[in-house]
Amino acid sequence: MSASVPKPNPDHAVTLSLNAANQSAEGRGTEADFSLESVMADYLQRREHGEGPNVDVYLRTFPQYADELKSFFRNHHWLDQTATESLPLSVGTCVGKYRIEAELARGGMGVVYRATQQGLGRPVALKLINSGLLASNEERQRFRREAAAVAGLRHPGIVAIHEIGDWQGYDYFSMSLVDGPTLQKQMDAGTINHRTAATILNDVARATAFAHRAGIVHRDLKPDNVLMDDGVRPVIADFGLAKWNREGTLLTRTGQVLGTPHYMSPEQACGRGDGDSLTDIYSLGAMLYAMLTGRPPHVGNTVAEVLRSVLQDEPPSPRCLCRDVPIDLENICLKAIHYEPSERYRTADEFADDLGRYLDGEPVHAVGSGLFDRVARELRRDQHQGSFASWGTTLALLGVVIFIAHLAMNSLLLAGVASQVAYWGPRIVMMIVMAMLIYRSRSGAVLPRSAAERPIWSIWIGYLATLGVMNALLLIGGVDQSALFPIASALSGFGFIAMSGHLWGGCAVLGGLFLVGSIATAQFPSVAPIVFGSIWLVSLLVLGQRYRS
Repeated sequence: MSASVPKPNPDHAVTLSLNAANQSAEGRGTEADFSLESVMADYLQRREHGEGPNVDVYLRTFPQYADELKSFFRNHHWLDQTATESLPLSVGTCVGKYRIEAELARGGMGVVYRATQQGLGRPVALKLINSGLLASNEERQRFRREAAAVAGLRHPGIVAIHEIGDWQGYDYFSMSLVDGPTLQKQMDAGTINHRTAATILNDVARATAFAHRAGIVHRDLKPDNVLMDDGVRPVIADFGLAKWNREGTLLTRTGQVLGTPHYMSPEQACGRGDGDSLTDIYSLGAMLYAMLTGRPPHVGNTVAEVLRSVLQDEPPSPRCLCRDVPIDLENICLKAIHYEPSERYRTADEFADDLGRYLDGEPVHAVGSGLFDRVARELRRDQHQGSFASWGTTLALLGVVIFIAHLAMNSLLLAGVASQVAYWGPRIVMMIVMAMLIYRSRSGAVLPRSAAERPIWSIWIGYLATLGVMNALLLIGGVDQSALFPIASALSGFGFIAMSGHLWGGCAVLGGLFLVGSIATAQFPSVAPIVFGSIWLVSLLVLGQRYRS
């Protein structure tokens, strides 16, 4: 293509440039002759020359390539760090019946402007979809769903929608203009005390409960999405990630991580489930936590660090960060952000009721987490369950192999077979079969393939190496092999307890079973092999069943 491009009418610029390229290559050509590749090449050349080509012109000039060009322009915009922001609407631009006055905010889905509705002279907030003409069908559906969801809600704590429309390919909707800062700005200013925090969250929770009763889950509640009308009354805005249950459909794909990491529930952080009202209750609790302590429950330098903390870390109690936080408010907060959804408040109204009891000086229903509750929570925690979901059957088979080997060992000893043969024969066969099972279940891979597997490999390779050295020492010293079982059982207990900190907390209970078995095998050496093998069978069956389910 020629590097020298004339400055014609913008609507004809694309056609003229492509005509020049086509005529240079073939002598002459028509617009219909242009390939998709030549259109994209023309766009890229113009970008390289700093011309800032208008994507709208390309879409109008080549409607036959509209879908492909939208995808190309959208991907190029996201990858190009120098790409200009979309929606460069200036003051005075008229979007339908609305005259733009100023930009108020930008979010993941759209841009919000202060505008005046002509004819009525009414000040409104006008939201337009960010990607405009390049918006995918899913983005348009989600944007319109926000408007449709909120338009049916009439509550003083939820921003009101006036009109939904389309302007030059951009979807928009107008809503009531809330004249006041966001809750986040008030928090940053440090003007919120504990009672004020409880009062604000009480109002936000009531509005959230109203939306839940209408079948709408917000899924992105955070201080930036709560506007303070006149600096006093909280109003929930930005339902861009709302899930509307009324139709029984969900436009956002299951498995997507949706929401703001600092205020996101664990089930959202791992993309598990579609997000229900308990997700919003967690976010309400996280907002209360931030208002009480000055920081969200989970923090980090990157989004990945925050998400890891949400999934794996227990947030410090509010009183650990700020000693003057009332105990009742701490208990309410910790109940709302409980890792297990079933342990949170069942409804946003229940959360608001407990805040109301605190404000009225009455006993709250939330109680502090005692030692037993915290231990039980740790035992239930499983932070890498998905990484070992395919191991269920293999673990059960390994348990059966270990049990049969030790049953054979015990039987041979009772039959009077020489101890060296009775111990080492079944043991060698067991190790070969176990290696074959693991090799087959992992499709031939020997070394760990993920961060979740690596610590497990380290624990059990260390276990086997230590056990091997102990066997060698017993052989060199001429000690009876039966003396190895109490030591091996105690070492197995250590391995399972070590796994509980990385995998399922219940491994600690299995480790305790091995420690008890260590004493039993020392007390009853004649049945030590079968006791040891039985504990391994039970432990691996339990672990395998967990990962199968």
